[in-house]
Amino acid sequence: MRIGLNFDGIKVSDYQNRSKPLPPQEYIQNSFKIFLEHGIDAIRIPVYWESYEKDPNGFIEELNLISNEANKNNISCIYDNHQWECSSFLGYGIGFPNSIISPLFQNNSFHYDPHKHPSRKDVEKFWNNWWDRTIKSFDGQDGWTKQLEFIQKVVETVNDKKSTLAFELLNEPQVFRYRDFKNISKYHDNLLSKVTDLTDKPLIFCYSYAGRLLAFNLPWIQAKIKPSLPVRNEVIFDIHPYPPYYIVMLYFRLVLKLMKINTVLAGEYNSGTGEGVEISSSQHERYLKTFKKFIPYGIMFWQWSYIKDNDHPAFNLAKNVDGVIAPNENFNNLVKAKSKV
Repeated sequence: MRIGLNFDGIKVSDYQNRSKPLPPQEYIQNSFKIFLEHGIDAIRIPVYWESYEKDPNGFIEELNLISNEANKNNISCIYDNHQWECSSFLGYGIGFPNSIISPLFQNNSFHYDPHKHPSRKDVEKFWNNWWDRTIKSFDGQDGWTKQLEFIQKVVETVNDKKSTLAFELLNEPQVFRYRDFKNISKYHDNLLSKVTDLTDKPLIFCYSYAGRLLAFNLPWIQAKIKPSLPVRNEVIFDIHPYPPYYIVMLYFRLVLKLMKINTVLAGEYNSGTGEGVEISSSQHERYLKTFKKFIPYGIMFWQWSYIKDNDHPAFNLAKNVDGVIAPNENFNNLVKAKSKV
């Protein structure tokens, strides 16, 4: 079982509609040295479509820097096409670019505050249109096709690096209508039919989140998102238990059984998502022991970042010490727990 963490980059995770703090000196290089020193040999790297649209050259340069540092330090990387709350265009989120979001909302961008959560109404409008495949970019092209072009850039940049382990199709897609669980399967098939021509690496699809009770996520409903297209690549299911209680893992075990998929990755986990959530040394150990019983492909703690999360102390694995990145107590406790399982 691989025990790793999520790594927050700079250019690959930059907001298109608000500023991001400057990182410590040699943030990426020093982070990877710390990972090597403490036995972290796998990381999941969220990369964002809107970050690529903001600065394509800077995005690709940083992908090369990350993959080269991973090569030097014998660290395996999963590149994750990430989104959270759709886009910074709608509020305090990140993921889909302005060229995709703004045509759907036309001239209403002045209503959105980039420092607040987007409205549920706007998020639902986006995802319903995304699964209906009615979203067009500025130039009138199909949204699914445009996203594939972004994924292709990522794959082509890092596919031949020895450190590249796998690619994730889309992080945490949301569902507001029952019928869209099946539409997600069609979406996965559409991506797989193209991405498998670009790489023979494992491909990962993520657990889908229900945005409304009408799309309640019973195991047999969640199982509908499984890709149906037969491919030569290994296909892995990604789960995000916050936290990985035993009952939660039993739920995912049932989903896997219904999907008839053997390999599962916990691409994100932590002690919870509520404001002020913390994590203790004993929780680290307990969670790793629970994961070991379910034998996932790997687990990735959320997250290593140079930006402090004041709302979720458990999410912080790093700290800035006189302008240099360094591990904090949460990281040290994770490493200690890792050595005991």
